[in-house]
Amino acid sequence: MRVLHINKRYFPHLGGVENHVRVLARGQSTRPGVAVDVLVVAEGPVGAERDDTVRVRRVPGWGTIASNPVSPALTRALVESTHDVWHFHYPFPTGEASLLIAEKFGRRAPAVVCTYHSDFITQSASKRALAQPYAWLTGRFLKAVDAVIVSSPQMTRASRFLTGAPFKVEVIPFGIELDRLRASATVRERARELRARFPGPVILFVGRLVRYKGVDVLLRAMPYVSGSLVLVGDGPRRPALQAQAAALGLAGRVHFVGSVGDDELSAYYHAADVFVLPSVTPNEAFGLVQLEAHACGLPVVSTALPTGVSFANSHGESGIVVTPGDPAELAAALALLVDDEELRRSLGENARRRVHREFTTEVMVDRVLALYSELLPGVRP
Repeated sequence: MRVLHINKRYFPHLGGVENHVRVLARGQSTRPGVAVDVLVVAEGPVGAERDDTVRVRRVPGWGTIASNPVSPALTRALVESTHDVWHFHYPFPTGEASLLIAEKFGRRAPAVVCTYHSDFITQSASKRALAQPYAWLTGRFLKAVDAVIVSSPQMTRASRFLTGAPFKVEVIPFGIELDRLRASATVRERARELRARFPGPVILFVGRLVRYKGVDVLLRAMPYVSGSLVLVGDGPRRPALQAQAAALGLAGRVHFVGSVGDDELSAYYHAADVFVLPSVTPNEAFGLVQLEAHACGLPVVSTALPTGVSFANSHGESGIVVTPGDPAELAAALALLVDDEELRRSLGENARRRVHREFTTEVMVDRVLALYSELLPGVRP
């Protein structure tokens, strides 16, 4: 079985969709009889390369429109493809248009699948201007594919485009690589160092410092919560958030540590007591960092968005889900977990078991390959 994933970008570009594509592609490529390629628009040099067992082809682009890389070369590469499966990752307008153009040329893979990561968010003026034509393109694209994968039941219900095609929708939760988060001796030692550095209990946030992550709401909640807040990640909002923390008198309790590598990130998870994801808009489609925290035994406080966020973190089972943008409710949930060690431990253990049962890379790969096989009765990995 030959599989082609089509997306905007690929590693080392950092992003939730890019990370998912890499984890899925690498996981599939380790299975006997499965060969995996990835087709993306280059941000730098063009050409083919290997990412372990995955072949990555980066084609030239003509620039971007509303964050969408435009690339006739991607369309051409798709038309020339001989793969058994084309697996698109929505939203990516160039990718969706390429499928429709390829069909005009009579070219199509035997099975065409789409992972629907989120609705097209129209916050900027340029995206609002393109909303109507992109809605038309989305409708045509979804009719053309054979199956649509969503990461949670909430995504199916919340999307303004998926309700018209329920027979095509398959819920396959995202999975994470557990080995990357294991508490090796080195990680445990580094975690001890971090706990000595930050007065506990330690509340951890991991993510880009952008508006939709709701870190400003989190900072407004922190005066009513004891312990230290550690923010891992960087982004354009960092200077404003640092100024806000200082104005709230939190400079000694809130720590901006910037971006870190995998081993260091694992140490931060194992050093923490509670994880928080205070996102305020549906731009947060799932929140894989919640699963990473769960894998390390951490309960999570997250928000009730109409996406997969509150599916990844099950209220009362693996953590607490609160109203988006409400600092008082967020503070109450954090204070409850910070002050109750037994509750933290109970939710954290539930969370760890749930991740191993439902959200590993192996489980996700099994389910996606099973879907491919349903669509390709004559082709088996």
